[in-house]
This record gives sequence, C-alpha cells and structure tokens, in this order.
Amino acid sequence: MVSDKRDGLPQEFGALAQQAAAPQLTESALRLRFGPRSSWAPVPGQIWRVTREDVGLLVLLLEVGADSVLAAPISVESLAAADTLPIDGGGTALGVPVTVWPGLRRGFSVGVLDRPVAEVTPAVVGLVVGWPTRSEEPVSDVARRSDPAVSEARALLEDDLAAVADMLGVDVEPLDPEMTGGIDFENLPSEAMDEAVERLGVPLPVLLDMIDGKRISTPDQAMIMREVLGGSPAAAALPPGLVTELHQPRWRGLVRQCGRRDRITEEAARTALAYDVTAMAARQTGDQEPSWPDRILRWSESHQLDPDAVE
Repeated sequence: MVSDKRDGLPQEFGALAQQAAAPQLTESALRLRFGPRSSWAPVPGQIWRVTREDVGLLVLLLEVGADSVLAAPISVESLAAADTLPIDGGGTALGVPVTVWPGLRRGFSVGVLDRPVAEVTPAVVGLVVGWPTRSEEPVSDVARRSDPAVSEARALLEDDLAAVADMLGVDVEPLDPEMTGGIDFENLPSEAMDEAVERLGVPLPVLLDMIDGKRISTPDQAMIMREVLGGSPAAAALPPGLVTELHQPRWRGLVRQCGRRDRITEEAARTALAYDVTAMAARQTGDQEPSWPDRILRWSESHQLDPDAVE
C-alpha cells in the first residue's frame, strides 16, 4: 500500500481493537489466543500481519513450510469483484468486513510474518486454495468493468506483495580476498594476540571466535585485526537449522530488540544474533547439533532481552 496506508496499518489494528466488535485484537487477547511470542507457530487458516521496512499488509496463510509460506493478501474492506472473496464482519476475529484476494496468492519467507491476528474456517482456506490464479482466470466483462476502487486496491497489494516476497536467508557481506589470503591464524605469536585483545577491547575467547569465523566482526574490528594480525578471518557458514529457526516469527521481536540495541537493521541484527548463538553453542555442545530454540532462549536470558515482547 502507499506510504500513508503502510504507516497507518498498526494504528488501524489499534482502532479495531478498541471497537466492541473486535476486543480479540488487544495485545492481551492475542497473547491469550496464540500464546507467548516465543511459542508462535504459523498454521494454515491464520490471518497474519506481514511487515518489512515500511510495508505492511494482512495475509491469509494457506500452506506453511519450514522456511516459507503460501498466502493470499487481505484488504480490511469489502470489495466485490470477479477475483475477490468478501467475508463479512462475523467471519473473522477482526470484527469488520474483509476481502481475500485468492488470485494474488504467492509464497514468501516466514521471516516477514509479524504477528497473528485472527483465524478463518477450513472451508474458507479450501475455497481460496482452489481458486484459479490470475493467469488462469478468464478475462470476463465483469473484470473489464471492475470498480476503480477494486483496481487500485489490487495494484497496491501487488506492489506490497512484491516488496515482502524477496526476503530470503541471512545475508553475510562478501569478503575481500586480500583480507583472508595466506594468513596462518593457528600460529600467530602470543604478543600479537595480546595486542589484538587490548585494541579490540574483547576477551580472548571472543577474539578466538572471530578468528574461527564463529562471531561476526564490525568493520572497525576487521581493520584492527588486519593491522595487528595481518588479516581478517573468513566468516564460517552458519548452521542451516539455526538460520531457518531465526527466521521464524516467534523470534522477530528478539531480533528487533537486538537491532535497536546495536543500532543496526533488522536483517543485520538477525545475522549478528545467528553468529552469537553459534559461538555460544559451539562452546557448550561441541560438534553436536543443539536445540536451537533452547539456545536462542538461553542467549536472550544472558543478554537480558525478552523474546516474548510483542514489538
């Protein structure tokens, strides 16, 4: 949606929550219905708020995988057209008429799911899943004479879906070959290690994690390591299971807290958090695959952050 609608989406939820018809949208009601944030698990039939940067919209989940979902967008208004499915105010916990757009359904990363807000019946999900996609729909006289409001809403939803659909994976900055080539980090003199610890202002275990590529370093830290140690280590590959886990919406509040604390973007905070949890798990479990949800909770406790905070 355009910027004024994007910015207004959370406030729109707040306004709905204050209406007698939709007390289910208050923070306490959502927590009671869906549990604490760290336990959230998206399932088909739920309506979720999706956000990425300044884009926000509602979607109906149709299929849920380990790291992606198939969903159809929803408008908080009643729009009758050949490619829409209006639902009256009693059909969801929103308490107001909404419109599902089955032909605009598409897949994207679970990492853009922000919070659950309502549910629909299995019958509605089945109807949307069986709906023809836009490319399969015949161009009827009804579609040609579509209400301008419907056409505008459809175009805005298509733009927003494209904006949220490309969030995949945890990004790691590409490495400069000159930073890593030919450096023997295993045989560095102790004097160099001591100087690096002092200049970086970190304990030796943290420096060792940086050298092993288990902890991400800032540009300033990388520069100091190049000056003192002769190079910067390549980042180790993150465990795929941890990457998938940290993209689950149950951890998005924790990622945002990290981003505010360190003054970095949400995606950069997710990457930094992944390296921190990896380093902690390596020290505690060796090569054994840990329980990533448990490790993330332990990490949040050690940093005095609340994974159940609804951001």
